[in-house]
Amino acid sequence: MKGEANADPVGIWASFRRFFLRGLAALLPTLLTIAILMWAYNFVQRNISRHITRGWIALAASKGPDGPIDLGKWQDDLLKYGTPIAGEYHPQLRRQMTLEYKIATNPHAPIKDRRRALWEVTFRKYHLGLMGFLLAILMVYFVGFYLASLMGRTTWRAAESWLARVPLVKAIYPHIKQVTDLILNQQERTVRFRGVVAVQYPSKGIWSLGLQTGESLRAIRERSGTAMVSIFIPSSPTPVTGYVITVPAEDVIEVPITIDEAFRFVVTGGVIRPRSETWAPGEFADGAPGAKADGSESGSKLLGEAD
Repeated sequence: MKGEANADPVGIWASFRRFFLRGLAALLPTLLTIAILMWAYNFVQRNISRHITRGWIALAASKGPDGPIDLGKWQDDLLKYGTPIAGEYHPQLRRQMTLEYKIATNPHAPIKDRRRALWEVTFRKYHLGLMGFLLAILMVYFVGFYLASLMGRTTWRAAESWLARVPLVKAIYPHIKQVTDLILNQQERTVRFRGVVAVQYPSKGIWSLGLQTGESLRAIRERSGTAMVSIFIPSSPTPVTGYVITVPAEDVIEVPITIDEAFRFVVTGGVIRPRSETWAPGEFADGAPGAKADGSESGSKLLGEAD
């Protein structure tokens, strides 16, 4: 009886843990996706679109009538959407005072500043700041479109050449550019990585997925007397780090998958395999070609469980 009484809490905890991890596995990709999108939105909003919105407001405030402001029309919006002033309230309405209200109702304030206060609350009321975000996205697009042209590439190379000579900047910018090109530039990845390969690393009989980066160093080639290639072995689950090895070209197997598929395979620890490299049921029922007899039974069980 005592053993049964102690078994119930353990069973409840095991059940809770199993279902909690299952729910976490289902929700975490969605939550992380939302978090990344929110980070990207805030990054663009904070560094680009906010300045576009400010410029838009300044341009709108520079033009307009110089007459008095109709407080009956703007009073509620100025107090509701303005920037609150801590500890200060409107004497008649008993509502918190805002910076825009004080500027707009001050007859001695420059007319440009008063119009700017009205435009500030208008943008907040109708969420026109999103227009600045959309303009920022379009601006980034047109920058990429311009850089795709001959004139754009020439201008950008000249700018990068100048940055490479600026003290402190030249020690940071090239490395950041290499990382961003690797992650965002599909053409750059194709040029840097010649293809996905498999190589026996870190020891014979253990195959690792890698990316061929090019030929080996000349000294290694001359000393070995055979064709050698350089392979980047990405780490899991962070493929931006890893090891560079040099092996004979004849010991390398080319894997017919894309670089993106290889990264997904590494990041997920081999869970997500390319569809073209997934075994069909019963494809190797009689054993893999060239497989050794030793351990074949246990190997078959593992393969069965994996599929």
